[in-house]
Amino acid sequence: MCSYGLRNFKKTLTRFSISLGLVLISVSCAAGQERLFIIGQDLGSVRDYMAGECCPRPDGITAYLSFYNLTSEGAGYGGLGIDLDGKPIDRESDWGGGPANAWKSATEFGSIGFAIGLSLVENEHPGALDRLVAGEYDDNIRQLARFFLKLDNAVYLRVGYEFDGFWNQGYDDSKRYVKAYRRIVDGLRAEGADNVQYVWQSAASPLDELTEGYHENIRDWYPGDDYVDWVAFSLFLLLDEAPGIEVENQPPTARELADELLALARERDKPVMIAEASPQGYDLAQGFNANIAASWDGPQARDRVGISPEDAWNAWFAPVFEYMNKNRDVIHALAYINCHWDSQDLWDAPYERGYWGDSRLQVSPELAARFSAAIDHWKEN
Repeated sequence: MCSYGLRNFKKTLTRFSISLGLVLISVSCAAGQERLFIIGQDLGSVRDYMAGECCPRPDGITAYLSFYNLTSEGAGYGGLGIDLDGKPIDRESDWGGGPANAWKSATEFGSIGFAIGLSLVENEHPGALDRLVAGEYDDNIRQLARFFLKLDNAVYLRVGYEFDGFWNQGYDDSKRYVKAYRRIVDGLRAEGADNVQYVWQSAASPLDELTEGYHENIRDWYPGDDYVDWVAFSLFLLLDEAPGIEVENQPPTARELADELLALARERDKPVMIAEASPQGYDLAQGFNANIAASWDGPQARDRVGISPEDAWNAWFAPVFEYMNKNRDVIHALAYINCHWDSQDLWDAPYERGYWGDSRLQVSPELAARFSAAIDHWKEN
């Protein structure tokens, strides 16, 4: 698992005119074995997690950016947190999913890793991917590079994350997606943003498979080895969960979809990041589980079943850590979403985006203790 860090490490050494050799390879391989725990996903949730002091200090923070708004003052610079002169701004944008200011996320908690979900969807910007590829958004790429160049943090940039999710308009055309992805990577490299590692993230969602009615070939979206430092996927359902209602065709499970990503990662010699993880449908504060979507298990937030912290641990958390440890040769990062979903406008009733619940670890001392021990075990062994 040496390859993903090699190119960036070479660039760093080049700055100081240090010759490359066996020392480079050994250092790069050691860096490749590092395991990262990342927390997210909005600024408010991260602040609450840090203040709670329930669990391990993270190696990185998650934030999200709206690419097409990065140069727009009226749109809060897409949540970037700096203006066009590179000066930090105090504004915290909120599009319904909690406060966002990437500069604050990257600097408020010390110099730690910084994972960014960079949205390129056309939901509100029809035809934008073609314009991006044509160069019309090169100023946005330069603004993004300006931001990265101000940071000491290692940056993990999830370009057009969840490319295979039916909810992300524009990504369905894999060729357009690949061209847009490469345009951003090439542009950032040209600007000298060498602290960035590029993350290619699948939704790996059984709900996507069920909705579309067929299994996609994720390799169609692969931008190429030179453009991918990490292979990544999202994980929200139980690993072996099947639809709770009668369906015409059974979709692959989350485990099967994740296995597919891991096979590709091993083939291409890339580390894997679980880039978004949260037990969907579980309210850890109130102690219940409920339906997540009418198309999957019944009307959203209905059929509530009381659960104990041990029940929640055994259902979602323990299998996830078991999977991470079983595949520790490739899984090198976990980004947990520690969020009170149900308190945010984007995710609350009437749950048009599904029911998510409350995944905050600090609300359950028992879960927090088990989670902390599991993170320590995964990182140290």
